[in-house]
Amino acid sequence: MQEKPSILIVDDEENLRLSLAIILRRVGYDVMGAGTIKEARQRLEASAYQLAFLDLKLPDESGLAFLPELRSKYPDMPVVILTAHDRLDAAIEAVRKGARDFLLKPVDPPLIIEKVAEILSEPQQPGSIGDRSTRLKGLLKKLLPETKPPPAPPDKPSN
Repeated sequence: MQEKPSILIVDDEENLRLSLAIILRRVGYDVMGAGTIKEARQRLEASAYQLAFLDLKLPDESGLAFLPELRSKYPDMPVVILTAHDRLDAAIEAVRKGARDFLLKPVDPPLIIEKVAEILSEPQQPGSIGDRSTRLKGLLKKLLPETKPPPAPPDKPSN
């Protein structure tokens, strides 16, 4: 019998942690929550997780500040930034520091289920520069509105 994938949700909003845990448990994942970075460290030392959701703003430390530690200690565990703060600079910084993806709250349950299934079905990736660059381009595409290229400048008559 195959063990259920384990997911850690690190977010100080208890309602969000509980809601997300219910959604993910219903589709077969084992889920634990942590409201602080300190609690997340304790959970990570006690158990193995296949995926972590990490809020950017936590009461004891910034999620972005914690991200390099996560990537260093648990390089095979993808981390998805989950935040209410719609900031392009935060998304870019999260990917530079090794986040797998960046989702904005509130998150649609079918989108979360789809994203988790997609991430957990991927082979373990070492997080190369090319991989990060591709993910960063995808994040930029999601966060920036569709824009049309500027019109070409008129041709100058030759003198």
